[in-house]
Formats: sequence, structure tokens, C-alpha cells
Amino acid sequence: MKEVMHMLINNISKKCIAYNTNNFLINPKRINRKLQACDKIIHLFRLPFIKLGTWLGFLNIEYSYIHGNKSRLKIGKNCSTTNTIFNVNSGNINIKDNTIFGHNCMLLTGTHQFYNGKRASLTKGHAIYETLETGRDILIGSGCFIGSGVIIIGPVTIGNNVIIGSGSVVTKDVSDSCFVVGIPGKVISKH
Repeated sequence: MKEVMHMLINNISKKCIAYNTNNFLINPKRINRKLQACDKIIHLFRLPFIKLGTWLGFLNIEYSYIHGNKSRLKIGKNCSTTNTIFNVNSGNINIKDNTIFGHNCMLLTGTHQFYNGKRASLTKGHAIYETLETGRDILIGSGCFIGSGVIIIGPVTIGNNVIIGSGSVVTKDVSDSCFVVGIPGKVISKH
């Protein structure tokens, strides 16, 4: 029985690997197309291992976290957002096709307002909301590679085919086909 199960899983995996070459590590629940049978089988087979990993303390195994209204996040086709945190409290995030994120990236639109040196929610007698609702949008073009640990703080527009080095902090717009590294992120070359 064990050998038959092993042979069945290997056979399904070979067929599905040929089919899934462009999907990277996408959670099958987020794919905008109709799921094939082999996608469903692989997901059901991997699900117990993912649950075990999260129970052991490995948080966000290949899943991303969205803080705010999920409808404010738009992700294109063939994107991988492994462990990325999306904060959409103060703006929309739009990611175009074929963009890949390394582990533990953060896209932050949220910001806090201060009144007389204190957070706005801690002071009385003013009409200032602590968190802005709009105006801090992040737009990322197609074909980009965002290295592990990158922080992108809105409002920012990143062009097509941009490479951002690991650990960088992007606070300003980046034009197409650039290589960006550092804190704050600076363009060091064009390709």
C-alpha cells in the first residue's frame, strides 16, 4: 500500500510540475483562474504539513498577510508574495504581472498622524484622524524582483523590471529597469 501511494504521488507530481512551472509558490486559493485537479491534489497533500509547521511556530509558511481592506490589494498573474505583509490602511497596493517577492517583505501604506506631539487618537478636542485613509498608494510594475526583507513605504511607484536588493528600504519612485539597494534605496545601475 505504501509503495502504491508513493508511486501515485510521484506520478501526479511529475504531471503537475510540468503544468505549474510559472506559478512559483502561489497559494492555490489566490489564483484567479480555474484550478486544475492536480493543483487541488497538491494543495490538499501539502495542507497538513503547512498546518503542522504553523503549530510548531513557523508563521506564515508561504502565505502573506493583508492588514486592512483586502479589496485594496491587486496582484497580477504569476506573482509570488512569500510571507509578505501588505498594509493597505492608507492606500491601495497594485502589483502587476510576473513580480516576485523574497521572504519577509513589507509594503506599508499606513501612517499615523500626530497632534501636539502625541498620536491623534490619544488627544481630545481635535478633528484629526490618526490614520489617513487615502493618498499613500504603492504601484509596482511587471517583471520586478523584490529581494528578501525589503520595506516599501508609500506613496511610491516602482517601474517595470526593477530589481530591489535584499534589506533595502524604498521611499521614493523608481523608474523602469533599475537596480536599487540601500537604506534609503538608491538606484545604482540601469539594465
